[in-house]
Amino acid sequence: MSYKSINLITGRQLRAARVLAGLTQRTLGAALGVDERAVRFWERKHDRKPTGSPNDRRIEQCLLEHGVIMFAEPTAGARLVEKR
Repeated sequence: MSYKSINLITGRQLRAARVLAGLTQRTLGAALGVDERAVRFWERKHDRKPTGSPNDRRIEQCLLEHGVIMFAEPTAGARLVEKR
């Protein structure tokens, strides 16, 4: 069964989430086990889906571990996790 992300929608959203998490392209790439050029490529897709399904779950999980939630509706975005 393959995973289909419902939250990671655009390259702009990915960039916003990365910045909110306080990560550079290099540190996000290192956390995901990819070169920072891959992250840069994904972010340049602006209004298109940035990656294929295998990376979606890893990206979302990594950002969640850094305190950022991604969402698709009402529009693609990201926000910091509320601290309790």
